[in-house]
Amino acid sequence: MNYYEHHIGDYAEATAHLTFIEDATYSRLIRKYYATEKPLPVDVKIVQRLINARSKEEKNAVVSVLNEFFNLSDDGWRQERCDHEIARFKDRQIKARRSAEGRWQSSAVEQILSDSTPNLACDRNANALPTQCSPSTIHQSPITNLHTPDKQNNGAEKKNVDRGDQTSVQIIQLFAKEGINIPLDDGRIKEMIGMDISEKEMAEAILQAKETRRRASSSTPINVGFLLAILKGMRRKSQASALGEDIWWKSNEGIDVKGRELGMRAQGSESYDAFKTRIFAELRKRQEASNAS
Repeated sequence: MNYYEHHIGDYAEATAHLTFIEDATYSRLIRKYYATEKPLPVDVKIVQRLINARSKEEKNAVVSVLNEFFNLSDDGWRQERCDHEIARFKDRQIKARRSAEGRWQSSAVEQILSDSTPNLACDRNANALPTQCSPSTIHQSPITNLHTPDKQNNGAEKKNVDRGDQTSVQIIQLFAKEGINIPLDDGRIKEMIGMDISEKEMAEAILQAKETRRRASSSTPINVGFLLAILKGMRRKSQASALGEDIWWKSNEGIDVKGRELGMRAQGSESYDAFKTRIFAELRKRQEASNAS
């Protein structure tokens, strides 16, 4: 992303309590988030290096801002507003690309008609207005042989409706109930079908999307890209639970347990997020030592 909307009022209200350095740190973190279109690395030291935080005060500001405005997940430090804007940006990209492809296809068809019908009123242009150029319909016959069922099949093709198409229609109907319009040939629909998304999962994803919008104080309608990102996250969590994966960082109790396993304790008034960050750092050190040996 080379551009993102900066809502001055929302930002000022959320950051009024920050110091000058913390405010600058938050701004740099957000810009890096949008530039890479992905969560910030789990390792705080890498994050500090990414935004060129060198002094002790600057490095401490990175830790404070991450713990206050970002959420640590298994794939890095996430920021809900950034995720929302990135999903919205990608949704606009897909729509623009589909619109461009439609114009090119229309232009190609009109060129074929122009080549085969010499008496057209003018040359075809994909950007022309309908009133600027209208084809002559003299001596044109309707094409009636497209997808004509074989007589021997006796219409059997209609009975063998692609189940994928049926599922696509069901997904689109669910979106339509929430005021989300999406064409049948959208690639993200096929991706959801490939994930074997259930109606229950879809409903839960929509609820999560609405709650995220509410917390971000955003009135922007829910888009398909955002929902797909939520569905993927839900699926990862489900798979992790099914495999019995250790997800200790999801709760304060789990953080305490993991700390005791490593012989670590919270320091003074240290928050759980800060304690969790130290635990991750210790786990990485032990992993690196194990790999080196």
